[in-house]
Amino acid sequence: MRKTRQRCPILVELDGSLIKADIFASDAEQPADVAMKLRDRGWSPYRVRFDDGQAAWIVSSLDKLNRL
Repeated sequence: MRKTRQRCPILVELDGSLIKADIFASDAEQPADVAMKLRDRGWSPYRVRFDDGQAAWIVSSLDKLNRL
């Protein structure tokens, strides 16, 4: 039987606060894939983890590369 994949938000941890990114990832994706999605959006992730309690990806970042 196939497990249902959950669409989860990606939250960026920056300066002690969480910022909701406008992108989502499956709970079954690998951390490297989630990091690449954020890099494509201009973020510089250094740590990626899945939080079961929030059903969300938490990505730590020091800074956004391309500030608008």
